[in-house]
Amino acid sequence: MKVTKIFILASVTGVLAAGSLAAPALAWHPKGAIKKSVQNQTTGAPLIDANTQQTALAAKPGDILKYVIEVSNTGATGKSNEMHFTKLNDSLPTGVQLVSDPAKRQIIEDLGVIKPGEKVTKEYLVKVTSDKDGDLIENKACFTGDSEVKDNPQQGCDVALTKVAVPKPEPKPEPKPEQPKPVETPTPKVEAATTEELPKTGASAVAPILAITSGAAAYTSRMLVVKRRQK
Repeated sequence: MKVTKIFILASVTGVLAAGSLAAPALAWHPKGAIKKSVQNQTTGAPLIDANTQQTALAAKPGDILKYVIEVSNTGATGKSNEMHFTKLNDSLPTGVQLVSDPAKRQIIEDLGVIKPGEKVTKEYLVKVTSDKDGDLIENKACFTGDSEVKDNPQQGCDVALTKVAVPKPEPKPEPKPEQPKPVETPTPKVEAATTEELPKTGASAVAPILAITSGAAAYTSRMLVVKRRQK
């Protein structure tokens, strides 16, 4: 009986040892995290973490937005907790375009090694090209990483939402009713008054008058003489 018990205990101990070797505890513990924020530089709005429709950033067609992406390692201090092989991937959605390269639709960054307690920040500018009122633009950024011995892979994503508001055109002013044109009254022409020629004066004009008067006086005198003789 004693031999049987020893055999059973030896079997159980072997099973426990085998289980321990099959599932060793992880010795590398990086802890990656990502945060994406957005700011409307055209309007001067603050940088916000726009993760929901209620907190979405307001923008209009043509506005310039700045995306800020932070990839961090929040693991405990220690070389074994460094995050290696860290990469950032951001595919631009329809409705925005990269200012530095409008034809580029995917941003891939090799962030390398991020030590515990540290972070890497990337920023880039986009222009709003959507002209649809109420359009919700979701821009997602993701990262991947791992421990140095590749036994603790890390990954994560974060979004930034922008809601497009197309300004309404200003109403055109109503045309003013045309005012009736005043009737032009013809102005009567005033003819220049004809100035009658005044009688001439002077020696040339007086001489004929004196001659006539003298002749008449002489005639009158002769007639008086004739009448006296007849008496």
